[in-house]
Amino acid sequence: MSLFDQINTADNSNEAAAKEKHIPTIKLEKISDGKVKVKINVGEGKHPNEIDHWIQWVELRVNNLFIGRAEFSAAIMDPITEFTVNVKAGSVISVIERCNKHGLWEAQVTV
Repeated sequence: MSLFDQINTADNSNEAAAKEKHIPTIKLEKISDGKVKVKINVGEGKHPNEIDHWIQWVELRVNNLFIGRAEFSAAIMDPITEFTVNVKAGSVISVIERCNKHGLWEAQVTV
């Protein structure tokens, strides 16, 4: 199975080098009751950002509901973004990102 045949996660990918660079890091910062800042960083700075290899976009979902997308340009943007969302305790926040060479990758956290 290739990286483009599935949404890759830390659990289902055997591509150690690719996994290290592609798993989105999700950090939550509580702003107020029910309001959370979601900070996303793909690969913690390890992913290349070149004309022929870059992170194209990240999508934020809460309980599988699409919330928003940030798109990135090659060579001039780092794959780092943040969203502020209203969520209830126990909600699952997931991030899906797309690398032009290595497909889709996902990470999730529970609030």
